Amino acid sequence: RAETRTVGLISAAPGASGNVSRANGGREEAMILLVTTSSRAQECAAALQQGTRQPTQVANSVPRAVARLQSTEYDALAIDQSLLEADSRALDTLLNHAGTALPIYVNLALHHCDRVVREAQVALRRAEKEKQWAMGLAERVLRNQLRAEVTGILLTSELALRQPAIPA
Repeated sequence: RAETRTVGLISAAPGASGNVSRANGGREEAMILLVTTSSRAQECAAALQQGTRQPTQVANSVPRAVARLQSTEYDALAIDQSLLEADSRALDTLLNHAGTALPIYVNLALHHCDRVVREAQVALRRAEKEKQWAMGLAERVLRNQLRAEVTGILLTSELALRQPAIPA
């Protein structure tokens, strides 16, 4: 029997399928997975969803988080540090299954949800800036490569036009 957990507008059944997809019907919308055993998980997930305007799901164990990471693509993975203290291999396991999800380390035992939201906002903004910078760099590299290829084609064409016609 699959357990369904709802946070805000998102509902997901862990391990529902072997295919990786967006839990929101395939639309390219940013999503966050909060991994914690804290009793404040739902409160902080709702605060994260409101503060980042990104759907947020909760996994209350490493195996459930892995199941969700395998079935759904996330943009951020908020990991409660208290979970990591209880299981020394939890971080490796989570990061090995995180894909491109940005790890954000939070401590729900020490910090209020407002601070967790601020940390997530800062990390997501930084990741977005890095993504834009990388895309700009890739665009410049591609443009320069294309420019070099087009220049080579034009030079070759000009040289070919300067050659006398080949007799038939």
